[in-house]
Amino acid sequence: MAYLWKEALEQARGKGIWLGIGVLMLTSIFLIGEARSFPEELGFEAHLLSLFDMNLYILPLLAMFLSSFSVFQERELKTSMILLTKKESYFSFLLKKSLSIQMVIVSLFVLAYFVLALFMKGFLAFNITGFLHFLLVIIIFLVIFNQLGILLGTICKTKMQLVGTNVLIWFFIVYLIDLMFLYFLPMITFDNLRFYSWIYFLDPIHTLRIYLESSLGLFGLSDMSRMMEGFIFMEPWIFLVINTILWPSAFFILSIFIRKGGKILD
Repeated sequence: MAYLWKEALEQARGKGIWLGIGVLMLTSIFLIGEARSFPEELGFEAHLLSLFDMNLYILPLLAMFLSSFSVFQERELKTSMILLTKKESYFSFLLKKSLSIQMVIVSLFVLAYFVLALFMKGFLAFNITGFLHFLLVIIIFLVIFNQLGILLGTICKTKMQLVGTNVLIWFFIVYLIDLMFLYFLPMITFDNLRFYSWIYFLDPIHTLRIYLESSLGLFGLSDMSRMMEGFIFMEPWIFLVINTILWPSAFFILSIFIRKGGKILD
């Protein structure tokens, strides 16, 4: 509870999370205005998908910056050293810190989306089921990238290194990975389709999007071509569960075993 309260106070005093939520809400309101021109029967679902696509460019960078600097600050201010000298293991410290970051950041963004839901309900044909599917996707999205940020905050030695690493990884995840998939696309055959599918859906962005599309009824999983049936060989929710467990766990373990010591510099 002490970790949670400390994290809530630090995030509340900082400007980053409020600036991020403000940008998110402002752009979302513009998307709501655009969605009013969509056909009524699909306007709300199409709006949620557009909202996810916008979040794809904003949320990863926000989550990584907020969580990585939260961890980095513990090292910079020597508070982590004080806690660890009180016979608390690094595993225990990192676990409590990770849970606190996840709960605070996810809760604030979820609250912001519930506020946005009031605008959606006022201007669109609001569907609570579709909104909850969207909210689930956003929560998993935040959890994965928060944990990645925690890893970066653990291993980077300076603030400049941390900023550069955040931006570089954001660029790689959002832009470069898809270019790599497009490059290898002509090489895909029925023989290696399953292998390509595993790699494709182990990218959480791809999995979250296909899950959202299918849950909102914008992508049908029936009457697919033979190639598509081989490509989507499992239900999207199974890929979702795999990503939800795999990536946060992997980032947490790496935060422990690839931790680098050293002096913290400005």
